[in-house]
Amino acid sequence: MTLSWSGKHQPPLGQHSFARRAERLVGFLLTVYIAVQGFGLPVLGFGPWPLWQTLADLSFWAALITAVLYSAPVRQDLQLLWKGVLLIFGLSALSLVLLFIMQDGHLDVALPFGIFQVYKLFQLTAMFWIVSRLSLSAGLLRTWGRVATAGFLFTAATVTWTYFSPFLPKLLGQILPGSGVPGPWDFYYQSYDPGLGTLSYNHGFVASMLLLQGAFAMLMRADRSNSWLLLLVVLTCFLSGARAGLVGAVVFVLLEGIRTPLRSTLMILLVGLGGVFALPYLQTDLDKIIARQSTILEAGNTENLAGRAEIWQSYLRSLLDEPVRLLLGSGMGSGIGNHGVNAHMMVLQVLYDTGLAGLSVMVLFFGVLMSQLHRLRQRRASMALNLLISLWITTVATETLFPNPAFGSFLPMLTLVMIVALTPLATGHPQPPFRKED
Repeated sequence: MTLSWSGKHQPPLGQHSFARRAERLVGFLLTVYIAVQGFGLPVLGFGPWPLWQTLADLSFWAALITAVLYSAPVRQDLQLLWKGVLLIFGLSALSLVLLFIMQDGHLDVALPFGIFQVYKLFQLTAMFWIVSRLSLSAGLLRTWGRVATAGFLFTAATVTWTYFSPFLPKLLGQILPGSGVPGPWDFYYQSYDPGLGTLSYNHGFVASMLLLQGAFAMLMRADRSNSWLLLLVVLTCFLSGARAGLVGAVVFVLLEGIRTPLRSTLMILLVGLGGVFALPYLQTDLDKIIARQSTILEAGNTENLAGRAEIWQSYLRSLLDEPVRLLLGSGMGSGIGNHGVNAHMMVLQVLYDTGLAGLSVMVLFFGVLMSQLHRLRQRRASMALNLLISLWITTVATETLFPNPAFGSFLPMLTLVMIVALTPLATGHPQPPFRKED
């Protein structure tokens, strides 16, 4: 016997009470999930390093197990998106068969990475299922808003701290798994790379998460001034060292600035004046990052692409030489298996792994999502739409919206944010009564 939402029958009081408690516990566990986004370092180091568990992973699994204990349908207004998520997950899992059909000779590398990518898509799919069944009450959303703001401030603080000091990575490397173990986490702890915070070894992920957390904090307080949050997003994305991430943050600020042009102009002027006064004191510390980020203005110069031009050419040659690969793809994980590195361009990565078929499904899904956000015509949804546009721009130089091993909990967290943005502002998602099923 399971419990589900309906208006026809009322279950016994004990079952009703249990389901309510289970749902409240899921809401609490997702609150924890939101709170720990700024700490992306593994805390359990069992198995291959891409599967090492973070605090976000642990709270996600706890929320999923609890959500299974009660039955409720996906919200009616999210049914089309839910079908799209299931389709993407199913086709991605099915694409693993292509690894055996294409016989590229790198199965020992491609298959583990492909399985990991499908695993991250499973987390995305499960997060959609969990959140879309919740009663997103005004009280819960207020709590999430406060936690989201605190979480973003924590991430911003650690990114700034680790830009100027290696203390945190060195300290945490003595406590957490990864140091001394071959892999990217050993690089994070041993080779001090400024601006990574306590998030990741990958600058692109750090900037993307800063943008996501900052935008989430903003849309949860959409009726108030968010100029200071916009400013903090740009400054910390600058310190993260991710050029594509900085461009995405600037685009987000510009899109949000259209709504409040006077306030945005004043903010930019104040930041400019502050920078003029602070530069003499920070010039020595900031010279390197200024030189790196200024190459954004010379994006056409292949010397500033960090080897991406050669990677793109290699991927394109493979696709153009084999029409079948272009049409159907080579299977999830095949890109890094055959080329030794990701494409560093999401469209190219999706094309190589899943072909025009997979890319078409992905573009159609995001088209539907953006259309629903636009049609809602609420401030929260508008911010989420601006966020998606900004993230898509970053995909020109990285796989922001692809299940990249370096991007941790980014996709499941983005899923949660999108569902919140699609929830009407006034009352949250109404909670219908339970019914009993045999």
